[in-house]
Amino acid sequence: MYLRFISSYTNEWDEPSTGVFQALGHLIRDEDVFEYDRVRLKEIRTWFNVHLERPTKFNKTSNKNKSYVAISWFKDTAIEHLERMYDLIPIYENYDLRIETIKRGNPGYVVFEDEFQISTIPFGKEKSEVL
Repeated sequence: MYLRFISSYTNEWDEPSTGVFQALGHLIRDEDVFEYDRVRLKEIRTWFNVHLERPTKFNKTSNKNKSYVAISWFKDTAIEHLERMYDLIPIYENYDLRIETIKRGNPGYVVFEDEFQISTIPFGKEKSEVL
């Protein structure tokens, strides 16, 4: 089983359902966030920077004209990573942001994989459901 976390934060391009890490950066920079929440968010971000590899591939092909970009999923065996993700939820909720968890057994065509995560190109019918 794989889990994807998306936030209700609308990014600077007016795209809703932004990834949790992009929303995390937004909250850290937001002047309305309490300092104790900002400190905790920075701690969580630092932990992920140390303990989670950045995917090195985001598509199935070297064709630069392809617009399908991979999205990342945690493996259900990445217990400590998932605990850290769930630590974010109450902080996000303090600022009226919601985190939705999507679970899939087979979330798409795998283009990157490590011990804790995969990045996939969603199958055609599921693209709008997970982005």
